[in-house]
Amino acid sequence: MVELERRISGDWIEAREAAADQYTLSKFFQLTPERLHDIARSLRLCVEEGVLEYKGALLRPVFISLEAMQYQSVSFVELELHDRPLENLLFVILLQRLVCSGVITLSKGRTVISIPTEAIGVNAILADIKQRIRLSADFQKHPAVKNIFVQVTIYQKEKKKMEDLLPTIKEDKSDTFRGNFQEVFQKIFDSIRKNYADLLAEEEARRLEQEGQSDILYRASLKSLVPLLNDQAKEVSRLRSTLAFARSDKYKTRAVLVSVFKDKAFFLALMDKENLAYARLCAELGRKSGLDCPPALGKRLGGELVRVLEKLARVEAPPQVG
Repeated sequence: MVELERRISGDWIEAREAAADQYTLSKFFQLTPERLHDIARSLRLCVEEGVLEYKGALLRPVFISLEAMQYQSVSFVELELHDRPLENLLFVILLQRLVCSGVITLSKGRTVISIPTEAIGVNAILADIKQRIRLSADFQKHPAVKNIFVQVTIYQKEKKKMEDLLPTIKEDKSDTFRGNFQEVFQKIFDSIRKNYADLLAEEEARRLEQEGQSDILYRASLKSLVPLLNDQAKEVSRLRSTLAFARSDKYKTRAVLVSVFKDKAFFLALMDKENLAYARLCAELGRKSGLDCPPALGKRLGGELVRVLEKLARVEAPPQVG
């Protein structure tokens, strides 16, 4: 069908040319902040395999509908319902390609590590810090350690001030007086715990890096995924264009849909190829188990896409240079 091939080719050329950067791409698909947030929310819910899980969740329902239409009348309403998800899928693949190609800079060079310290007593923190200093005097030069001792000094001054003023406070106002100082003390304790948490997180990040477990996005050769993602985007664009053509040219709809359904295995194999590519990257990194690394890579890519989507939702145009 010449008309169909022309539609497929034209749609793909337009999408490919718009995918030079994330701002042009978002504008091309006319994505509102609300829709960008919706896509980010859906990606965030894919906790098993990340971006791969998201792609499969959008692609499989299309073929479930097409299979049903092999044996019953074609539902143009149902076909139209798949257009938005397929557009989202195409957008996410092209966005992922921008991330993997390096056009979109990755967020940070190492995994963000959060270590809770709320349950640790301030005295226990100070005891640990003093013990570390006894083992290595240079430890007291660490910025977090310096900040902790600054807070200790502030606490001592505030406590002395409270004790000096307390005898002059009327009895009916003493509770309020003490309460005000308790708020000050709590802020000091929170600051001590935060600095201690930063110190522990830094040490943990260093340990993980020494063990070769630093952020997988920075260790994996993401650029090797670009050709695969390009093929993936091209085929999803073809699928979307074909379904749109089938809705508009109702005389040839069934023949077109039958042809698309025959390619079900081909389209689903696109996800399998990406998973195999993840496994190959993991093997190159020495993660040969194949059990946890590919899903971890998919989840990290999904998390990075969520970050980009949420940033896009906050801006209406690319930053101006000069």
